This record gives sequence, C-alpha cells and structure tokens, in this order.
Amino acid sequence: MARLTAKTCVLLAPALALLGGCVVSPEPLNDAQLMGLTQSRIEAVPQLEPGRVVTLSLYDALARALKNNFDHHVEAMQVALRTAETRQIAASGLPSLVASAGYTSRSNDMATGNQLLEPLPPPLPSEFEADSVKQERELNTHDLSLSWNILDFALSYTRTHQAADKQLIADQQRRRIVQRLIEDTRAAYWRTLSFERMAQKLERLDERAKRAISRTKAAARDGAETPMTALSYERELTQIRQTAEKLRHELSLAKAQLAALMNVPPGTQFKLVDSMEQPDPPVGHLSAGAMIIEAVFNRPEIREIAYQQRINEREVAAAFFEALPGLRLHATSSFSDDHFLLNNDWTAVGTAAAGNLLKLVQLPARQRVIEAEAELLRAKALATTMVVITQVHVSRIRHYHNHDLLKTAREYLDVQSRLVRHIRAEKDADLVGEQTLIREEMNLLVAEVQNDIAIGNVLSSSSNLMTTLGYDLQGQDLDLSQDLKVIAGQIRTNWSNRAAVSERALYQHEIEKARIEAKRRAEEEDRRRRAEAARAKAEQARIASLAADEAAKARKAEAARLKADAEKARTQARMVRKAGGKMRSQAQPAETRWEWVWPQVPSTPSEPERRQKTPKIYTGTK
Repeated sequence: MARLTAKTCVLLAPALALLGGCVVSPEPLNDAQLMGLTQSRIEAVPQLEPGRVVTLSLYDALARALKNNFDHHVEAMQVALRTAETRQIAASGLPSLVASAGYTSRSNDMATGNQLLEPLPPPLPSEFEADSVKQERELNTHDLSLSWNILDFALSYTRTHQAADKQLIADQQRRRIVQRLIEDTRAAYWRTLSFERMAQKLERLDERAKRAISRTKAAARDGAETPMTALSYERELTQIRQTAEKLRHELSLAKAQLAALMNVPPGTQFKLVDSMEQPDPPVGHLSAGAMIIEAVFNRPEIREIAYQQRINEREVAAAFFEALPGLRLHATSSFSDDHFLLNNDWTAVGTAAAGNLLKLVQLPARQRVIEAEAELLRAKALATTMVVITQVHVSRIRHYHNHDLLKTAREYLDVQSRLVRHIRAEKDADLVGEQTLIREEMNLLVAEVQNDIAIGNVLSSSSNLMTTLGYDLQGQDLDLSQDLKVIAGQIRTNWSNRAAVSERALYQHEIEKARIEAKRRAEEEDRRRRAEAARAKAEQARIASLAADEAAKARKAEAARLKADAEKARTQARMVRKAGGKMRSQAQPAETRWEWVWPQVPSTPSEPERRQKTPKIYTGTK
C-alpha cells in the first residue's frame, strides 16, 4: 500500500505542477505596448499624401468612401465570416475518418491465473494449473475507423441552408450600409462644394460690411446722417451678416463630415471639382404605386426578414431531427503486433442507435417557440413594409418640394442680380451711396449661397429617393481591391447605366397609370350618371311644377267662375226681389181668412198618403 501511494504521488506531481501553471493573473498592457498599438493603428488609417492638395470629383469621393470606410469593411468581413461558417457547417455532415496509432509498454507481464471449477479426472494436465500471459509487455496498435451518423448528416444539411441564409442576410446588411454611405457622401460633397465656392466671397463681403458699418457710425457721430437712418442701415447689414454666418457655419461642417466618410484625417487638404450639375434620378416620373413596388422589391430590410422567415421555417425540421434517435454506421480496420493474438489484423463493422428520449417530450414546446418567432417575423415584415411605404412617400414629397425651392431660389437670384446691376449703374451715376450697394451685394451673395444649397438639396434628395427605392448605384460587381481611379471609373459607368429604369418599374408604372385612368373614367362616368339623374329629376320636378301650376290655374279659374256665377245669381236675386217688391206694391193685398180647426187624431194613413203633404193644423198659436 505504501509503494502504491508513492507511485501515485509520483504520477500526480506533474499533473499538480501543470494545474499550478494554469493559474493566470490579469496582466494589463504596458505603456510601450499601448504606444506601439497607437502608432500602428494611426498609420493603418488611409490618408492623402501629406503636403499635397488633391482635387476630388464626386466619383473619387465615392470610391474613397467605399474602399476606406471602416463600417463598410466591417460589413464585408461579416459576409466573409458567414461564408466560412456555411462551409464549416456543410463539412460537419461528412463521415468521420479517424486514424490512431499507439504504443504500450508494461513493467511486467499481463498474466492471469487459472482456477478449476471442478476437479478433472487424473492425470491432471499441468498447463491448467499454471498462470498464463495474455499480452506482450510492448506492443504497437494501429486503427482506422470510419463512422457516419445519418441523423447528423440530415441536421447538418438543414443547418447549412440556414447558414447560407445568414450569409445572405449579412450581404443585405452590407448593401444597406453601402447605400447609406453613398447617400451621405453625396450630400456632404455638394455642401462642401458650396462652402468652397462661397467662402472667399463671404469673407470679402464681411470685411466690406464691417467697414460700411464703421463709416455709418462715424457719419452719425458727425451729424452727416440722422441716428435713425444710421441705426436702420446698421441693423440691415447686421442681419445680412448673421444670415451669411449661419450659412457658412452649416456648410463648414460638411467638409469634416466628408473627410470622416472617406476616412481622411481631419485637417487634410483636398479640393473638390467645381461642378454642380448632375442628372435627375430616372425614377422621378414614376407613380407612387410603382415606386412602392420597386422599394418593397429592392430594399435590403425586406429581404433580410424574408431570409429570417426561411431560417425559421427550416428550424422546424431541425428541431424534429434533433429529437429523433441517431443512427450511426461505423467500420474499423485494426492491427496489433501482439504475437499472442491468433489474428493480428481484423475489420469490424456495425451500427448503433442512440438518442435522448426527453427531447421528444420537449419537441412540442420547441415548436410553440418556433411558431411564436414566425408570428413575430410576420408582424415585423408588415411593420417594415409600412415604414418603407412611408419613406417612399416622404422621399417623393421631399424631392418635388426641393425642386420647387430650387425654382424659387433661382428666381430670387435672378431678381437680385438684376437689382444689383441697376444699383451699380446708379452708383456710377452717384445716385446711391456705397452702403446701399454693399447691402445689395451681400444680399446677392446670400442668394447665390441659397441657390447652391438648393441645388445640393435637390441632388441629395434624388440620392435619397434612389436609396429609398433600394437601388445599388455603385453596382454589384464592384471590385474594391483595385486602384481608386479604377473604382471611380467603374462607379461612373455603373451610375450612367442606371439612367434606364428597370422593365419591372416601367410595367408597374403602366399598370398604375392604367389603374388611375380607369379610376378617372369611372369617376367621370359616375359624375355623368349623377348629372343625368339630376337632370331627369329636375325635369320631373319641372313637369310636376307645370302640372301643379296648370291645376292651380284651373282651380283658380273654377273658383272665379263659381264666384262669377254666385255674383250673377245674387244680382238676379236682387233684381227679382226688387222686381217682386214693385209688383207687390202695385197689387192689392189679399184678405187672409183664418179658420179654426179642432185637433183630431187621424187614422193611420197609407204609405202614399203619408208621402203627401198634410196641411198644418192650427192650434191657436202662431
């Protein structure tokens, strides 16, 4: 027992020493290491040649932004990583081929003793009572094993498709970064160009304005001008200077933004090509419906969600494969130089099935989680589609609004230019003072700056419209490993090829136009039917009104006739009474005789007799 403990201690000593060496304490970077990292990272930043002013066109700026921008590099590396992961997962479904070789050395023989269970009849063989050696002290073994899990292959096939979809998602994320990078670079380029064109003019006119204000103050002190006139003129010049300073401040930040997008260190000297003319986007004439279809078809966000939904659909099959027991096929070829073996080399084949039965119980819960994720992705797809539709409408409105602002800015610049020409002529004729000319020239400069800003806003809004529709202005086949000039030329070529709208967009535009035309015709037909119904109703009302008027006239005529007849009857009655009175006055009154008749009860008369008029019986009273 003591010797076993000593051997154990001898064997455990290296292991304990190894474990002690694995205990590591944190060791921060020292100043020399940090300085080395600082210098190497600063030198790794792409920059222009020091002491040299480089002139950059728009395409040169875009080439530098795409090649040197680190956000784009990160997304490109994400795509490369996803591609490597896809290949790794695809390789995990292949069979495994394991080769092994071993050497074993013992300090003594691997011997076994024999014991008889039942006594054998004599004579007893001596070899049954002796110990036997089963294995040599030193032996070499070689094994070559081939195994393949069929369930792992099916699961690897599903996971490979999911990894490929993740690679496509990373590529769509890179597309989104590139589109935003191009849009921001264009906007910063135009604003920087406006600043470079107007900076020197702003400085010169600012000095002239300061001198004019000083002369106005001196004239007010000397009494050459009234204080109110001097203060009003000073206020106008100060307001113009304030507007100019605000514009200069806004434009001065654009150069730093452009340098950051190109990964050029701040303070690096570069100039831009003085050209503000760029073609309008080819989609400007498309209808809103065609733009919406183009945006939903091209936008990277929509495609990302579609790939995520496909990944989630394949997750159902993956969960089912994980719950099934695995079937493993294996074949092994072995060799041993042990001379105690009758067969030193052999081959073994077999199969085995194994699985975690609890995963079958967990499968319904896993499926509910997958269904919940599918519902979430459907809701996210609808929300993203609504966001894209809103962005299309906003981009269209902004683009058309910027065109209107550019038109107004050009009209204002034209009016201000003609006004300055007239004032200069009057100044030459000594009709106006220097202060008035300086004020209007500053207004002219502000109008020029505002016109340049309006041009830049139109170009930026056109770029934003193309980005909103999901167009890749740089092209999909752009090789960023080439020289900057070559990349700029490829961008120019791809940009010019974008002058043609896709057949899909034109088809959707024609469909939208046909739908709008059909809607307009339907509305016109509906208005025509309503107008005809209104005219028919008005005609019926007119006919009814005429019939009512005729009936009223007839009633009025009948009433007049009846009134005339009644008047005629009354006239005749008056005439008859008048004539009757004259006749009674001329004739002798007849003697009235009164007779007394005693009341009698008459017998019941017959029906004819009742109908005859019976004389009135006198009762002695009137």
